Amino acid sequence: MYETMCQLDRGAFIAGAASALVTSALLTPLWRANASGLVKPQHSSRYVLWLQRMQTGESAAEPFSVDGRSVYMPGYERLCGVLRDLHVPLQEGDVQMSMRTIEALWSVQQYLARAGIQEPIVVHSGYRTPRTNANTEGAARQSYHMWAMAVDFHVPNVAMDYLAAICMACPARGGVGYYPGGWVHLDTGPQRYWSG
Repeated sequence: MYETMCQLDRGAFIAGAASALVTSALLTPLWRANASGLVKPQHSSRYVLWLQRMQTGESAAEPFSVDGRSVYMPGYERLCGVLRDLHVPLQEGDVQMSMRTIEALWSVQQYLARAGIQEPIVVHSGYRTPRTNANTEGAARQSYHMWAMAVDFHVPNVAMDYLAAICMACPARGGVGYYPGGWVHLDTGPQRYWSG
């Protein structure tokens, strides 16, 4: 059974998410183009996560839940596909990501939406097989990427220090790694912070 969806109950964070959702529901057309020309589909579910894979350009803006308590499998599986290990065959690299990790990414995106930022989370690395992890420079030997609980990403037009601060405020987060050279690591293991 999938983990229960965590309740976002921390003051400013939930207020921001609620505000973004209401604004989005009232003012957003069915399709919206952002500044880069990418088109983000708008779904009736408020639990929509918008991901884009840096290496392939593939994009998915999919609902992972319809009620915040259960998993909407078609959308969840498409999101997991974007987060797969690209260095191995599909049947080995496409796994079920931690639902808590999906929810943490969604929380970050909701906070950004409140600030008026309508951009995808651009994934550098999601799930990694042990073999891929061993061949990844600087990767921890027991990386949460191998348990489908971590994502390295950036968001277009968002400074890394600002993005790391948002991740640190996320109630569902575990570890946050700040890499000024171009990405933030977010996982749902124990809470910790580092700069790379």
